[in-house]
Amino acid sequence: MATDPPSNLPPDQLFVESSPFIEKVVAQSCRRSHFSPEEAKDFASCITIKLIENDYGVFRQFKGDANLETYLATVIKRSLQDYRNHIWGKWRESAEAKRLGQVAERLEELLVREQYSFDEAVQILRINEKLGMTETELADLRAKLPQRAGRRIVGEEALQGMASREPRPDEELEQKEKQKECRRILMKLRRALESLADSDRVFVMLAMKMKVADIARAQGLEQKPLYRRVEKICKELKKALEREGVRREDVKAILGCLQPDLLARPKKTG
Repeated sequence: MATDPPSNLPPDQLFVESSPFIEKVVAQSCRRSHFSPEEAKDFASCITIKLIENDYGVFRQFKGDANLETYLATVIKRSLQDYRNHIWGKWRESAEAKRLGQVAERLEELLVREQYSFDEAVQILRINEKLGMTETELADLRAKLPQRAGRRIVGEEALQGMASREPRPDEELEQKEKQKECRRILMKLRRALESLADSDRVFVMLAMKMKVADIARAQGLEQKPLYRRVEKICKELKKALEREGVRREDVKAILGCLQPDLLARPKKTG
């Protein structure tokens, strides 16, 4: 069970401590909305920007009256609705659904816009949203709704028809060894991150998810100094990782998540 971070932490530390929960809720929201990988990545970036903009304004507004995770889940849920309106267009119920009432409107939205199966929609309405109607009543309601085309989604069912190949035993062993080595390096990376100043650790976390330009814009900072900061942090992390015994080629791979963005730094003028 997740432990709610203490609300007396500074806003940037609250962000760091809450990140695992934030990532979990964002991932669940993307799955339930049937986002494409590109949409999911874009939505995750939008959430990060929303949480850090205005000097972590979302966290500064939290007064501790409720559970922080409940508060953050509400923020993400509202942002999800805005994001879906942005990429899909504002949802418009059919005239027939409006005539049939709020339950019909919600059922149509689940089936057409959110692309749930009828069984999934029934579960959402009866369990999540505490609707008192039976499955038979909802089926009768669905039969009265007009046929509407939803978003075309290439999901698992379509992928099952594609050719696949099980890995050979030697390939499977190699994959397991790579996963084991990755976990070992990840533990050392975490220890290396602990050697950084708190503000630098937060910045690394942001830089792994966002472009430096986006971080600068969200936090109202100048962009050019942030590139120098990335370089400085990379050097410190490199030393810390080497002290942990991580091989030079592995250090290069780890820091690769930060380095590509340096290629986009503005050219010097004058």
